[in-house]
Amino acid sequence: MTARASRRFPTAALLALCAALAAAPAPAASRPAGARGAGPSPETDFQAKDRAAAPDRKEPWHLLGAPAEDTAAAQLARARRFEAEGRRSAARKAYDSLVHNWGASPEAAEAQLAVARLFEADGDREEAFREYQYYVERYAATSPVPGTTYESVVAAQFALANALRAELGGGPLSPSAEMVASMYRHVVANAPDAPRAPEAVLAEGACYESDGAWAKAVNAYERLPSKYPGSALVADARYRAAACRYRLAKRYPNDEATLRNALETLRLALRTSPSHAGAAEARDRAAELAARQSRMAFDRAAFYDRVRRDADASILAYEQFLEHFPNAAESERARARLAQIRASKAEAR
Repeated sequence: MTARASRRFPTAALLALCAALAAAPAPAASRPAGARGAGPSPETDFQAKDRAAAPDRKEPWHLLGAPAEDTAAAQLARARRFEAEGRRSAARKAYDSLVHNWGASPEAAEAQLAVARLFEADGDREEAFREYQYYVERYAATSPVPGTTYESVVAAQFALANALRAELGGGPLSPSAEMVASMYRHVVANAPDAPRAPEAVLAEGACYESDGAWAKAVNAYERLPSKYPGSALVADARYRAAACRYRLAKRYPNDEATLRNALETLRLALRTSPSHAGAAEARDRAAELAARQSRMAFDRAAFYDRVRRDADASILAYEQFLEHFPNAAESERARARLAQIRASKAEAR
């Protein structure tokens, strides 16, 4: 700043501006997830990767990928012939070449669907799912293949996701939980009103839970009651969400917000479905977290008392503790210590 500019900008104003900037919170994007020692929040830190997305728009191939025929109709006949002869790999490549080079032709939809089915027949479930998704996004609504319903294609995707989910955790070559969870999200997005859509949401959460991604699992589980409140799976989703939040609270033992959210979710599940098969375990976990919550509040009061030696702050902290946790294991000690501090203050007067 030049001398002239500084004379126009008083020192007091400059100091006030600096103080305001220092006090302003940092933009959310500049703070990493879990900042300030907190555990991840499923509400703010969840970012799903779309591993099951359809391939990019198929553009014309050249050289080795160029079609062998001059028209889409002739290329389709060639691919059909390969498939009839049992030459699945050659047929799939011929079908795919048709889609790449004549994607807007009447033959393209059949060819694209054939690509997906041939990948499925060869056991490549991930590629099959993506190719089905390409068909859903580009052809199912505008030029569906005769004899093939939209519902049957989404059902095939659901079956692929279920088959891959059964392989999770099977070793280094098993599919990733993120991949399978992404598949279930696509199934729901493709047919949100389908009868099995709530099942797909629950399965998405189960994929993340099996991988120890508790925050992502919570996001999926808690989406189910809000999106499908009438589903018979709502209670299961709430109990699974509570179990995952409990594990997050165990992972971040000093994060009071994570602990509080876990306790509230456990109590919600118990309140809304008290006879659920997971109720006994949920009650034990709720009791455990409630005890930890009261102990943390007591330790905070004890800090002001024993470490800070601040009588007024200690009185306030003990009073707040007894207000919120009147029947906690530490309540008698809090009452006794509160009485002692008040007596000492009275004597000092």
